Amino acid sequence: MTMNALRDFPTVWRVWLWLTALTLLAAFLADAHLTPGHLALAALSVAWLKGLAIVEHYMALRHAPAWLRLTVHGWLALVSAVLIFSFL
Repeated sequence: MTMNALRDFPTVWRVWLWLTALTLLAAFLADAHLTPGHLALAALSVAWLKGLAIVEHYMALRHAPAWLRLTVHGWLALVSAVLIFSFL
């Protein structure tokens, strides 16, 4: 394990807990008896939040050039929006 990995361990742990909490939220929403449109909106919103966490922390996008961050965030927002609107 490198020195950077040891320094970043608390951050990785917090992000992992955040992703786990979002996954549990999505599982809870699946049993919440929501209408299909509302369930799709909630599930895809949770997926979008998880995508943000993954690209920022695990793909090191936080330290990438601004054009790359904007491209990836724009792509994630566009795909999420298209999927949300396809269920409404």
